[in-house]
Amino acid sequence: MIRFLLSSAVALFFLFACATDRVATDLAVYLNQGVMNLAELEQKSLERYAAVTGDNYTSDESVYHALKDQVIPLYRRFLEGLRAIRPETDEVRNLNRIIVEAAQAMYEGFRLKMVGIEQNETGMIMAGNEKIDEARMKTQQWQAELVGLADSSGLALVAEERKRSWWDIFKPASSN
Repeated sequence: MIRFLLSSAVALFFLFACATDRVATDLAVYLNQGVMNLAELEQKSLERYAAVTGDNYTSDESVYHALKDQVIPLYRRFLEGLRAIRPETDEVRNLNRIIVEAAQAMYEGFRLKMVGIEQNETGMIMAGNEKIDEARMKTQQWQAELVGLADSSGLALVAEERKRSWWDIFKPASSN
């Protein structure tokens, strides 16, 4: 979403025009001043991860160093930023809880994978990949609930299609 993760094939931009409802206003602020401000951190983290995994995989050592030096520190900042967002309404707080859970799972997956590589423990690497997949599913849930909340609040989400989704670039299909 919005170059943001957690999103995928769609960059979302929120139209704030007719937001007079309290939930609609909170949702617009949440996206425009909260999530969108953090999107670049996540995007950079995921791009750096994608640069050393999948078709770009060359060695466990390169994955390890990317995770340790770039991916995890950037993603930690992203997760901390999401946790710091304080929506005013229950509906938007519940929405934010889902994305925080997704980001936490992703962060844990990256850390498990890094430690697994460091200790040459395939089981830990696979557990990291499972956490990363859990994050993908939570993100899809977040997206669906975001769209539903926007619709029920009378707000429009404008989607800009991208050539391919973030998950097409970033698929934890193997242990690399």
